[in-house]
Amino acid sequence: MLDQIDRVILSLLGKNARMSSLEITRFLKDMGYDITDRGVRHKLQRLERRKVVLGYSAILNPEFIAEKLNRTVFLKFKFSKNYQNLTERLRNYADEEDFCVFSARLSGDFDWIFHFVFDSPEQYDLESNNFLHRFADLITDFRSYEASWVKVSPYSLFAEQELTQRKKRVYEILERLKKYDNLKAKLQMVVESLVKYFDALFARIWLLDKEGRNLILKFSAGKYKNLDGEFSKVPVTLPLFQLHSEKKDSEPKKGERKGTLIIRDVARLRKPQISNDVINDSRVKHPEWAKKEKIKSFAGYPLVYDGKPIGVLAMFSQKKLSPADFELLEIFADHISKELGRYLDTIGELFAN
Repeated sequence: MLDQIDRVILSLLGKNARMSSLEITRFLKDMGYDITDRGVRHKLQRLERRKVVLGYSAILNPEFIAEKLNRTVFLKFKFSKNYQNLTERLRNYADEEDFCVFSARLSGDFDWIFHFVFDSPEQYDLESNNFLHRFADLITDFRSYEASWVKVSPYSLFAEQELTQRKKRVYEILERLKKYDNLKAKLQMVVESLVKYFDALFARIWLLDKEGRNLILKFSAGKYKNLDGEFSKVPVTLPLFQLHSEKKDSEPKKGERKGTLIIRDVARLRKPQISNDVINDSRVKHPEWAKKEKIKSFAGYPLVYDGKPIGVLAMFSQKKLSPADFELLEIFADHISKELGRYLDTIGELFAN
C-alpha cells in the first residue's frame, strides 16, 4: 500500500521526473513531513522494486508531436476460445511498441483504444496492415481517426491527498453543526458554512412546502441575504400545458434560452445540478445578472430523506469548481439531508413564522 508521502513523491515525479531527491525532501518538509534526503531515496528505491515506478520519461511538447502523424484507433472484439490469450498479446503489443503512446481498455461500444504516433503516413499504413493481420482473430471492428494533440499533462496523485484533507474538513464542519439544537440556527449555519468554507458568493436553502408544490426560500448567506424577491418561491409542479410544452421542445433552439429554473430542476429530478459556465447555461434564467456578478459556477443538491424531497441546497461562486469540489458538496448535502430527517416533525414550524 502507498502511504501519503509515497503519493506526494509520485505526484512530483509525474510533474518533473528529473526532480532530485533533495528537491523532493525540501518540498515534503514544506508540507510538514519530517523526512531526510536518505529517507526519500530509500522510498524511491522501494517504489522501483515494487514496480510502482516502472521508469522515468519526458513529457513531450504537443506542438512538436503534432508535426507527426497522430492516429486514434478504436477496437471492438469478437469472442473466441483464444480470447484471453489474444487480449494479453494485445496488451503486450501496446507496452512494447514505442509508437503507441496511449492504450486503455474500454467499456461500451468499443473494447480498446490506442493512440499511435508515426513519422509518416507510409509508416502508419504498413503498421496498420501488420496490426490487423496480427490480431485478425480478435478484432471485429476497427476505427481509425486522425487526431491532434491539444494537451499533454501528467496525472497528479497529489490531488488525492488534497481531497482527503478537504473531506476531513467537511466532516469537521458537520460535527460543529451538531452542537446547534435549534433547527433555524442549524440551517443558517449551513449556508454560512458554504460561503465561508466553499468560497461561495452566496448560498441558500429552499424548503418544500406542506403541499409539495413550491420551494420556499428560508435561509440565505453571503452577498444576497434577502429572503424575498423573484426566487423566494419556486414552483416545483407545473401546469399540464407547461409540462407538455417542455416535453415537446426539451432542447432550446439556437440563439434561444429555455429559461427554466435550475433550482426547480434540482427538486423535480432529485439529482444534483451543476454548472461551470453559468453565463452560457440554458438552465439559468438571468445570464446578464450572472455576467455582471462574474459568477462562473453553480452547485445545487436535493435535500432528501427516506426517499422524500425536503428541499434544495444551492450555492453560486465566482470561481470555477473542480470535480472534487462538486463531490465534497454532495457529501455535505447528503449529511444535511440526514440531519434534517431528525427534524421532520418540526420543519413545518418554519413556515408558520
